[in-house]
Amino acid sequence: MTARALRDALLSVLAILTFGGCVFRNAEGPRFYRPASAALDRAGEALEAAPTVGVPVRLGSLRSASFLRERIVWRASEVEYGLYEQRRWVELPSRYVRRALVATLQSTPGLRLGEEPSAARLDIEIVAFDEVLSPTHEAHVALAATVREGTQKRLDGTFAARVAIAAPDGTATAESMGKALDEAVQKVATATAAALKPTPASPKRSRPK
Repeated sequence: MTARALRDALLSVLAILTFGGCVFRNAEGPRFYRPASAALDRAGEALEAAPTVGVPVRLGSLRSASFLRERIVWRASEVEYGLYEQRRWVELPSRYVRRALVATLQSTPGLRLGEEPSAARLDIEIVAFDEVLSPTHEAHVALAATVREGTQKRLDGTFAARVAIAAPDGTATAESMGKALDEAVQKVATATAAALKPTPASPKRSRPK
């Protein structure tokens, strides 16, 4: 290789490295979001004002799919999912769901949230916590809830909420996801209270004399 050819090759390599460095320096970093949830906002207040009467219930296991992590999940159809690279939750969706559930259960009439081993147990599985892209742009939260009281299953169902997303940015997604979260946990709490509502005792019939 001649000196000129070597010089041209070195200049080309230098140009590539310089361009690559600019690209990497200008790459957009991750953005972090928190669902705009009223239940999350009042979580601490609900603990202070928790009722002391009602049917005792405790929050048991809370599971979710392994891909429901910090990166926000988008869904294009019932079979196609993906993860945003830059859009991420500040905390895991499971933590948001647990705190929202605790706050909502504590303020639900007829229930008394606690840790008594003998209390009815509410188990939750997060079925969906994603941004739906098609056919309509919306936030989707779905919670599978099971309530067991002793050996009896009092409740077994899935409670979902969908809220339209007004804009294609992360802020709009977080706002709608918070509303969907509030609606889903409220449905779970209301159904739990109904399932555990004491049955009125039947009046005793007097025996004929």
